[in-house]
Amino acid sequence: MKISKTTAGAARTALLGLLAVGVAAALGGCKSTPAPVQKAPVATSTLRLDPTDAVPRDEPLNETANKWYGANGRLYRPITDDREFQERGKATVIGSDMEGKTTASGDLYSSSAMTAAHSILPIPSYARVTDLRTGRTAVVRVIDRGAYDRDEAIAVSAAVAQKIGLAGNDEVQIERITSAQIAAMPASQAAASAPPPAPPPPVAVAAPQATPPPPEAKPLPPPEPVVAPAPAPAPAPPAAPAAAPPPAAAPPPKPVVAAAAAPAAAAAVAPAAAPAPAPRVAAAAPPAPPRTPAQSTASGRWTVQVAAFATNGMAESTRTRVAQQLAQDAPNLPEADRTPRVERYGNRSYVLLGDFADRDSAEALAGRLRAALRQDVVVERH
Repeated sequence: MKISKTTAGAARTALLGLLAVGVAAALGGCKSTPAPVQKAPVATSTLRLDPTDAVPRDEPLNETANKWYGANGRLYRPITDDREFQERGKATVIGSDMEGKTTASGDLYSSSAMTAAHSILPIPSYARVTDLRTGRTAVVRVIDRGAYDRDEAIAVSAAVAQKIGLAGNDEVQIERITSAQIAAMPASQAAASAPPPAPPPPVAVAAPQATPPPPEAKPLPPPEPVVAPAPAPAPAPPAAPAAAPPPAAAPPPKPVVAAAAAPAAAAAVAPAAAPAPAPRVAAAAPPAPPRTPAQSTASGRWTVQVAAFATNGMAESTRTRVAQQLAQDAPNLPEADRTPRVERYGNRSYVLLGDFADRDSAEALAGRLRAALRQDVVVERH
């Protein structure tokens, strides 16, 4: 069978037309499909807490514990912003002689708490401490200054050392937990970090209960006068006019007796309500008296700290050097203010100068010592 050239050309034309329509439809479909929009990732916290860890909170920094200070012959500048901080070094255990003593944050040290001492981390702040030998981690609250030796990075409580398996010369990794990380903590952990104290309501409840007795005493007098007129109609019979006065005289005593009974009942209630305020007055008295002269003297002692050392030998050698330097460069200072001494507090020996009852006098001496020794010194309270 033969096909004409006209029919073959028409078929090709129709095929090309169909192809053109298909390509146009495909291109139109591509243009109409919108590109997927990428959402910005939501900030999350990678902080994982164990029930025994310290629960991080966004706390205000201590004003005095975060100033520049000198120790072990070096000047330290504590961190006061929200920067990240990481460090590796050896960890030591805070000595048992620090138990119950006041730390730089103002808290009392406890070996069972998850706390630590660091040379420049903010006070108070939080950090994750990981023992690189055991791989165990603990979250601690930094409340004191310490770890001044060249190879030491941090000093931890006995509870922290036990949790991470610290032993010998273990090296640890320290990572500060910033305020931004604390803000991104899960709501359940953030709520557990600072439980609000509930105000005691017993005083408010006791006050209204003293008022109910008077209303009960008031309704009693009205019924008695109503009962008193009832006997009056009794003497109405004319047969015995002389007998009428005696019954009339008899009823008056009843209201008088009832009226006397009402105040008596009120008087009986009054003594019962009176003892209630007495315990409150007695409870308020105890807080006022304590404070002995010895305590007030101890709380007002200010000194100038030149240096602090882990060993007493280093402190003594520094004391000798400072005494010689002051004798040569500051001969005009009173002898008591240029004679250094060594005092031991906790696991540190401190080289101190001066002994004042007020901070201003100690600051004045500190200014003169900075010029004479050509190094920074710190005013401390002991």
